[in-house]
Amino acid sequence: MSAPGWYPDPSTPGGQRWWDGTQWTSHQQAPAAAPAQGYAAAPPVTGYGVAPARVNVETNTVWIWLAIVASLLPVFSLFLIDWDSYIRIVTESTATGRPATAELLAWQGQVLGVSALSYVTAAAFIVFSWLDWRELRRRGVPAPFHWAWSFFALLGAGAAVYVIGRTVVLRRRTTTSPWLPLWVWIGGTVASFIIAIVWILNLVSELTSRILGTYSGA
Repeated sequence: MSAPGWYPDPSTPGGQRWWDGTQWTSHQQAPAAAPAQGYAAAPPVTGYGVAPARVNVETNTVWIWLAIVASLLPVFSLFLIDWDSYIRIVTESTATGRPATAELLAWQGQVLGVSALSYVTAAAFIVFSWLDWRELRRRGVPAPFHWAWSFFALLGAGAAVYVIGRTVVLRRRTTTSPWLPLWVWIGGTVASFIIAIVWILNLVSELTSRILGTYSGA
């Protein structure tokens, strides 16, 4: 006979029952619970919207300067229009009372031709913006402001959108200062507005003076 003690329960696999030395008793031990299977640690998840590391590169390319120049050229088209002919046509028509339709149409054709140059400069701005974007990528700038925004130049706002957006993105993704092109563009734009306003005021003054001179017999 076996000595009293706990032995494997013949009626419950995995359990134990007390043997009193002569027979099985009613004392039982439940089967031990199996150790829980551990799960592998989840790999780290990269968060969405995490900005790339800032880089230390030169951000002033030759292309951004050429793009800024191209954006400021349209104001100089004012000097390519024959304003003297316009004033002469208007004053002569006023003095004689004869419509100058043909002469005005010819002059407007010239104006349209000069105005078409603005689309040429807009196309140049787009090309230079693309070259600037490509150069920034070549220098290692992560995801620079996309050059496609420069297509707004065809609507008259491309320079502002691209130059400002470029500066903001470079400020976040590089350690160098990207502000100089923006300030140069702002200064050039303000100067262009001043030139245009002064030119228009001078034109209106000259036209008014000649018309009044016509009525006074001068």
